[in-house]
Amino acid sequence: MSHIAIDSILPASVYNRLVIDHEATERAEFLELRRKHLPALFKILASHGVADFVELHLLHRHFLLQEGEAVVHRTLEVPGSEEGASICVDIAKAVSCLESIKSSLVPLLWMASSNGSLIAYEYGLQRWAKSPERTMVNISSQTWDSFAQEFSTYVHSAGVADIVSLKDKSCISGGEYVVPSMRVLFRVPTEAVNLQLGSGMLESGWKLDAALEPDASLPECTDGHVTKTRQTSGGTVAHYHVTTEDGIDAFNPNEVPLLCTNAMWAAAKSENFWAVGRMVDAAA
Repeated sequence: MSHIAIDSILPASVYNRLVIDHEATERAEFLELRRKHLPALFKILASHGVADFVELHLLHRHFLLQEGEAVVHRTLEVPGSEEGASICVDIAKAVSCLESIKSSLVPLLWMASSNGSLIAYEYGLQRWAKSPERTMVNISSQTWDSFAQEFSTYVHSAGVADIVSLKDKSCISGGEYVVPSMRVLFRVPTEAVNLQLGSGMLESGWKLDAALEPDASLPECTDGHVTKTRQTSGGTVAHYHVTTEDGIDAFNPNEVPLLCTNAMWAAAKSENFWAVGRMVDAAA
């Protein structure tokens, strides 16, 4: 069952051909993805009964992989202060991922193939993932295959297969912060992000409450690339959403709680945090 098990790890050569983040955003705007295609795609999700399990996502990458690597996600629970509740964040990292440990992974994001199937391109560690036991397992193989065929046919015929994907709805949604030097992405829940002056968020994921919006005309943004603005030499404003700083200086503590920043950095660098079977930190 391709939606709850890994048949094979996507080759790095295929992953590296995905459109990089900011270019995917620009292409989505050029093709008017939100207005012209999201409503129809939401209707496909709803008609096959999978809208409670997956949501639409902007197909993109943030960094390049070496052969034998994959982007793997883990959830980190950050204890709150005495007054606040704990916060769960998503950390995605390029890790060495031998074929022998594929049974330890579950699919979290899928892209459409030209043959009418859906291919996982980013993964989660099974023992920490919620979806196999609680949600995705409730979709039959027949339902998933029928949905995959219609979804794939639509995105390819509409010319948007290179920028539209699917994300497991149990994944954390929020603002994406990228650290290219470590090939790590931190996704901080929207409610924990307090965008500061000069920060913005470019849409990269959407969901729809079918009960409230049966015509699928007003999708809600769930994920976004957090961007910072800067003046270029020509006087125009450019956007970037990466950081090269470490530890306490990585993010503005007024934007992302300092407890989160420190915990995310420590987890991203911890080999034990990512160890499963023979999988090890690719940067170690």
